Amino acid sequence: MIYLDYDGVIGDTENGLFDDYYRIIEYRKDFTKEQYIKELDWRSWLRKCGPKKNSFEFLKMHSSKYVSILTTCWSINEAREKIIYLRENGLDNNIIICPGHVLKSEVVCPKLGLTRHLLVDDHIENVVDWEQSGGQAFIFEKGPYKGYNTVYSLEEAFDFYYC
Repeated sequence: MIYLDYDGVIGDTENGLFDDYYRIIEYRKDFTKEQYIKELDWRSWLRKCGPKKNSFEFLKMHSSKYVSILTTCWSINEAREKIIYLRENGLDNNIIICPGHVLKSEVVCPKLGLTRHLLVDDHIENVVDWEQSGGQAFIFEKGPYKGYNTVYSLEEAFDFYYC
């Protein structure tokens, strides 16, 4: 099974995400990033950002039986809007919500028997934890990080995993 992160891998949501936050904390010093994420208008943000590269088209060409979306969400609203947005765009993959402050390896087993599931994620912390938990992982578009594989497209990740 292949698990793909949404933010920064499938969706281009991380680019500029905190621009408004940095303006707000100039006058609200106690306002946290977590509060900002929870209060964000996710419906508008997802539509403004759109998919990363050709990710939606790529996912539609591959069996949803073997590819799930594993995304961290900091609020029910964020989770709901991501699900709605993905379904509106014709993606029928399973969508697994990982609550903030919970490791993805605690939500999904990275290894089942002899099978090492693949995680493609743009955060090195998730990649390290996934591999330490027995799975296989690629860092997406960042790095290089010593000892970890970096991929720059979903095609590259799939080709590498299936070889």
